[in-house]
Formats: sequence, C-alpha cells, structure tokens
Amino acid sequence: MAEPEELTFEALPPSRGGGFARTWWGRAWLKALEDTVLDGTLLRRGRGRARAGAVGAVAVRPGRITAQVLGADRTPYRTDVLVQQLDDADWERLLDTIADRAGHIAALLDRDMPPELDEDAAAAGVALLPGIGDLQPECGCGEWDHCVHTAALSYHVARLLDADPFVLLLMRGRGEARPGSRRRRPGPRCGPAGGCARCPAAT
Repeated sequence: MAEPEELTFEALPPSRGGGFARTWWGRAWLKALEDTVLDGTLLRRGRGRARAGAVGAVAVRPGRITAQVLGADRTPYRTDVLVQQLDDADWERLLDTIADRAGHIAALLDRDMPPELDEDAAAAGVALLPGIGDLQPECGCGEWDHCVHTAALSYHVARLLDADPFVLLLMRGRGEARPGSRRRRPGPRCGPAGGCARCPAAT
C-alpha cells in the first residue's frame, strides 16, 4: 500500500501585521476556528505567536496538520490540528462535481477555488470547507481544547491555503498526484508591499 501523501512547508518569517487570509477559502478556514474558539484573548495571542514566526515547518497530510510551535517562553510544543477526511462516496461526488465544470478544473490548476465549486459541492452533499467544531486540536502543552499553539498553527495555515487550495484537498484526504509532491515546499513569499503573494508550486 502506498504511503499517504504529505507536503511539508517551510517556516515563514515573522510578519508585522496584516490579515492572515486574502482568499475567501482562507477566510472560511479562519471562520471555522474563530466560531469554535470564543476566547478572544486566546485567538489574539495565537495571532501574535503566528506573526512572531513561532510556527515551524508545517507538515500537511490527510486528516492532520503538524508543526512545532514555540510558546511565549520559547518552549517548543508538538502541535496538531485534525480535520475530518472525506469518505470515498464524498470524494466520488466531489470529483464528479469538479469534472462536470471545466472552469472548476482550470481554476484549481491555477491555484484558485471559485466559490461556485464550494456551492456545487454542498449541493452534492459534500462539505468541502471545515465548519464550526471541525478543527480538532492536539498539543503537547497539555491543553485538552484549543490553545495558543493550535490557534497559531491554524492562523499560519490560512496563509498556506491562500497560496495553494490543493492543501485543503490534501487535508480532506487526497492531494495532487504529481511528481515531487512529497518534497519540502516554500511557504508564501512576501511581496514588495509586505503582503503575502501567491507562490508557484514547487517543481
């Protein structure tokens, strides 16, 4: 049996401000987090850790995102966020939905995700994007629920999703079938104005 696909993204440098998500699907990811975690102080501290560059290289594989996150005292914690994978029936309906619309395929290959794709998937009974309670935390700090470290990782991942929506498909259970997909890949690069520019796929 083939090993599950995994992508590893290099750590991003500290950022002095700005939002963590420019795309609608990146914002939807953060909404799932923020609708689940009602503690504004925890979320603020998580954003601060993410901006401070406390999130190390991020490994993304079906159902799980993993990184080492530094606490405020520089203690490193193994941090995971779990995402439910789609089952085979869900994938069949989703792939049929994508195949029925040539524009969906073209957009995904261009690292874009049209809102109509999410709407068509929902109409087919498939929840492509996570919702409230769907991001499940596991952290070496010992917290049983979301903590500063899982929040920091979630904010960081929003930037990865902005750059490549295929990351979401990999979390949900299937990534791209392409040579070199297991190689370490760079995170989004900062443009001249300090914003996060979409990175091309590694080759």
